Amino acid sequence: MGIAKGDEVYKVLARKYRPTKLDEVVGQDVAVRILKNAISSNRLHHAILLAGPMGVGKTSTARIIAKSLNCSEGPTIEPCNKCESCVSISEGKNVDVYEIDGASNRKVEDARSIIESVKYPPLKSRYKIYIIDEVHMFTQEAFNALLKTIEEPPDYVKFIFATTAMDKLPDTILSRCQILNLKKIPKDIIKLKLKDIVSKEQISIEDDALDIVAFASFGSLRVAEGYLDRCISYSNDTLTTEDVSIVVGITDVQTVEKYFGFLFNKDAESALDLIKELYNKDVNFEVLAKQCIEYLLNAELQDEYKAGLLNIYYKALLDIKQGIDSLSVFSIASYKSVAISNLDKIGDVVEKLLNASLSPIIESKEESIEIKYKQQANDNINPVNEEIAKNDQVSKENNETQITSKYVEKILNEFGGKIVSVEKINN
Repeated sequence: MGIAKGDEVYKVLARKYRPTKLDEVVGQDVAVRILKNAISSNRLHHAILLAGPMGVGKTSTARIIAKSLNCSEGPTIEPCNKCESCVSISEGKNVDVYEIDGASNRKVEDARSIIESVKYPPLKSRYKIYIIDEVHMFTQEAFNALLKTIEEPPDYVKFIFATTAMDKLPDTILSRCQILNLKKIPKDIIKLKLKDIVSKEQISIEDDALDIVAFASFGSLRVAEGYLDRCISYSNDTLTTEDVSIVVGITDVQTVEKYFGFLFNKDAESALDLIKELYNKDVNFEVLAKQCIEYLLNAELQDEYKAGLLNIYYKALLDIKQGIDSLSVFSIASYKSVAISNLDKIGDVVEKLLNASLSPIIESKEESIEIKYKQQANDNINPVNEEIAKNDQVSKENNETQITSKYVEKILNEFGGKIVSVEKINN
């Protein structure tokens, strides 16, 4: 059954608010500036590689480049988005702009099809443009087949590659492209974009709730817009922080602060009870681990203590990513966090042990030498006795050095590079 005439098809926010010109691409100032200058001065490279994590604007930027080059008013950094060329590119229907999925068209036969197509000039447009997404999925044979074409294409051809894994591309391909790195978008910029969207959509949402969505997206605007879509569907009323926490599956900053409050007070049981409560609420523990890391980075703690905690929660994050049960991971992390409050740096431990263990030995040695000196004073002093005294002093200093070296060497061999308790070393 088709869509009734007059019915409006809902378009998800990520598509509805996709940038249509370079000035609308957020969080990628360096790449945007390079592209603007290149297009304005007619110095745009024939092969551009857009590299970066998911959801930061690679495909959108590629389409904007295509529109800028083929717009009826172009080449221009301000495509009109109204002419036949701009509209057809936006809809993915332009006969001269080929959008190719590198994951499903990765074989050498697919590369040969591109090579054959390149021979023919564009039908309607100024340039024939090939946008290849996830280009790193191509086989080595496909890359080899494309090398000559990418290096010396006809003047009317432009290649725009997009990838989330630039390290998987052969150096022979990278050397033939102008590489533009698109980075993760800062959460404050994502929040501003979300504010603009909810304003246009006339959605009521708490400001702290937007913070949660922006944080949970981890630099991906598309992910943030997807979360916002889900939140809007969850409630028709004002979206609260609690609503968003439930939908997105993460907790608020206050809960993270409460958790570390228990740990700082060495109350492991209360911390575990809170973790179990969050687990039962289906909180995303991978996100929680990242929240803990961010909290610790901003916390005012003694450097070594902070470093130890960061190490614990970074390890927890890696374990959860590898599929280890998140409740077990956080339970272990909680106990470790309480335990390291009793730990000292190895340098401090060595100094304490030396002060505690060597003093009686050195004092005893000094007493014996002093007694010997007194005995010598009762005798007739002569050059031989003076030489003996000097030798005894040298012997005393050498003995102290040997004892110190022995203790330090033993401690470092046993505990060097490890976080250990003072009690363990003392024993």
